[in-house]
Amino acid sequence: MPPSRPLPRRLVPLVAATIAAALFAVVATAGDRLGAGLPALLIPLGLATAATFAWVAWVAFPRRRDDSREEDAPALDPTALAEAARRESERAREHIEKIRDARRREELKGELAKLDEGRDVEPARAEMDVVVFGTVSAGKTSLVNALVGREVGATGAVMGTTRQGESHVYTLEGVEGILRLVDTPGLSEAGLGGGEREAEARRLAERADLLLFVVDHDLVRGEYATVLELARLGKRSIVVFNKKDRFPDADREAVLVKLRERLHEVVPADDVVAVAASPRPTPVRVVREDGSHETVLEVQDPDVQLLRDRIAKVLANEGKLLRVANLLLKTRLLDREAQDAVDAERRRKAAELIDHYQWVTATTVFANPVPALNLFQGAAVQLDLIADLARVYDHDPSPAQLRALAGRLAQAMLKVGLPEAASSVVAGIFKRTPATFVAGGAVQAATMAYLARIAGEALAEYYREGERWGPGGIEGALLRRFEAVSRADFLQEFARQALDRFLTKVRLKPATPT
Repeated sequence: MPPSRPLPRRLVPLVAATIAAALFAVVATAGDRLGAGLPALLIPLGLATAATFAWVAWVAFPRRRDDSREEDAPALDPTALAEAARRESERAREHIEKIRDARRREELKGELAKLDEGRDVEPARAEMDVVVFGTVSAGKTSLVNALVGREVGATGAVMGTTRQGESHVYTLEGVEGILRLVDTPGLSEAGLGGGEREAEARRLAERADLLLFVVDHDLVRGEYATVLELARLGKRSIVVFNKKDRFPDADREAVLVKLRERLHEVVPADDVVAVAASPRPTPVRVVREDGSHETVLEVQDPDVQLLRDRIAKVLANEGKLLRVANLLLKTRLLDREAQDAVDAERRRKAAELIDHYQWVTATTVFANPVPALNLFQGAAVQLDLIADLARVYDHDPSPAQLRALAGRLAQAMLKVGLPEAASSVVAGIFKRTPATFVAGGAVQAATMAYLARIAGEALAEYYREGERWGPGGIEGALLRRFEAVSRADFLQEFARQALDRFLTKVRLKPATPT
């Protein structure tokens, strides 16, 4: 007889729960025979059954502990990441091909080609960027000088000494490939061009294989937000507490503890490292030959070995994974750049079309005034405009779809009262125009042009959002555009252009006011 096999561990609580439920059912159905003793049995047996089922839920279906997420999560596979980067590259290539600007298109193609080459390069020839990033005057350039072992960047008391990204080849024992140590402009730099330099620094940080985030104190709110933002992008970071020599021992440890506490969710404790990239000279008392004393300042060597060791360990253990993961991220960022470029071109083209059709509408109505403000007769909603905007955003509606969309737009404009509102706005901006000019139909023509612009901008938004009108449907889209083009600065420019076009193209001269 073969030996009996024990029940699987997760079946034990299920069997126990089944037995408890059966006992409860037997006792409950024996009420007549048990009489007054039934409640005394049911209450404890019911509690025992409930407790058994709770045990089942806890043992058979345990909840994962928060602190075990990293242990349970599958390890990232460089091969899978490389394949994901390849797919992302194909998407980026599709978007790049849609860019009309030949120079920009070729520039992004070149960047994409470099990323594609980087996926298959041998480890010994692979390039990795270690980007030094942080607030202005935190000692980033001093840290670069200390790590490289010689002065490769200028330092000084002036805020924002580094004006643009600067790369330096960096060698670490035990790390394969070519390391580039990249110094960046500082965050929160005041003065002319500070915003542009900060944007450049962030761009370099986003593309880093490994990020050294340099601080010289506990994190302020802006620094903390930046660390979290980069962590969400997947940036592997080492936080460098610089200028540790300027703190008493107790204060230095307190800052380190605080940094590790605040960043424990995104930066491991071992990746918060204290250094002194450019220690202050130490006063030393020197005895002269004649017996007199003199105090001199003795230059101290940089104290960055702990950081060197940490960088080497991270790159040795995670270098290949970091590089491939960053290739994927860089490809996604490049794809976003391509999409932004396509979107910017489309917006410019759509704006040109809307501007063109609004004045075509105005000229037509001015030359042939209609008896009343009629959206169809005045061509505020033109089929040609809809078709041209659709083509800008790679849509190809049929003639029937164009007519249906034009009808819906016109009905929605009437429903929300746009003709009356537009007429009132336009009449207001022509109040000081000579009466004979107004009587000539300029107000009506300008109103139709104004409505054509509102319709055109709503349509551009509709196609830009993948044929979705957004909150409030078609009426909401029209009202949003009406509010946008009702600003005083826009209306003044609109009135100036209207007067110029009516006077020069139609060659109508306003009467001299009496």
